[in-house]
Amino acid sequence: MAEKKKLLIMVCSPKNERSGTLIPTKAFVEGMEQNGDFDTEYIFIDKMNIKPCRGCLSCWGREDGSCWMKDDDVPMIREKLINSDFVIWSFPLYLFGIPGQMKCLMDRIVGMVHPYMGQKLKDGANAMNSHLHGLQHQKPGQKILLLSSCAWMDLDVVYEPIRKQFNIILGADGYQLVACPQMRALDHRGGPRRLEMLREKYRAGGAEYAKNGGVLSQEMVDLLQKPIFSDAAYETLVVEFVTHMFDRPDNF
Repeated sequence: MAEKKKLLIMVCSPKNERSGTLIPTKAFVEGMEQNGDFDTEYIFIDKMNIKPCRGCLSCWGREDGSCWMKDDDVPMIREKLINSDFVIWSFPLYLFGIPGQMKCLMDRIVGMVHPYMGQKLKDGANAMNSHLHGLQHQKPGQKILLLSSCAWMDLDVVYEPIRKQFNIILGADGYQLVACPQMRALDHRGGPRRLEMLREKYRAGGAEYAKNGGVLSQEMVDLLQKPIFSDAAYETLVVEFVTHMFDRPDNF
C-alpha cells in the first residue's frame, strides 16, 4: 500500500478561519483529496508563536540551516515544511505583497535556502526567472503552490512584485502561482451561487494538480484566474462593499 503524501497548507491570513482566501484554497484541497491519498494539515501562522528574525544569518553557517532561536513554533513549522510532499501557501495580497505574518516566518526560515555567496542572476532575457538561492532543505520532489486572492482584476500588474520575489528566491520553475481576483467582494457580496461557481472550478484545479503530481496546466491556471464578474458588475460590487464595510462585524 502506497504511503500517503503529506499535504501542508500554510494559512497566512490574519483572519485565520475567516480568511476569504480559504474559500478557493479549501475547494482546491478538496479536489486534491478526491483524486489522491493525502495526509492533510492546515497551519494558521497567525496563531503561531513566531519571533522576528534578528538578521544574524548564523543559520547559513549551520549544516542544517536552523535558526538559533528554539523557543517558539518556528522549528516545528520548519520541519513540516521540509518533510511535506506538497506545500500550499494560502494568502491574501496586502498592498501588492505578502502579509506581514508570512514575511516574518519567511525571514526566520531563510536558512532553508542556499546562502548568498556573491552569486548573480543569469544574464539575458531570462535573468529574472533565475534564482539567487533555491531551497537547500526540501523533500525531494516537493511541489510548492502559492494560492493567493485579491480585490483587483489586473493580476499581471498587482502580482508582479510577488512573482519577482519568489522568482529570485526559488526560481520560476520552483513554484506555481494561482491568483484569485475579485475575492473580497465575491466573499461579501457575490452570493452563494457565484461562490459555488468559484469552488467548483477550484476543485477541478485541485483534481488536476493531484493527478499531474503537483503541476497545473496553463489552461487550468487561466481558468482559475478568470474573474467571475464583468468589469461593470464588479465596479458596482466594490462600491457597495466599501460603502457598507462597517455593516459586517466579520470584516475585521
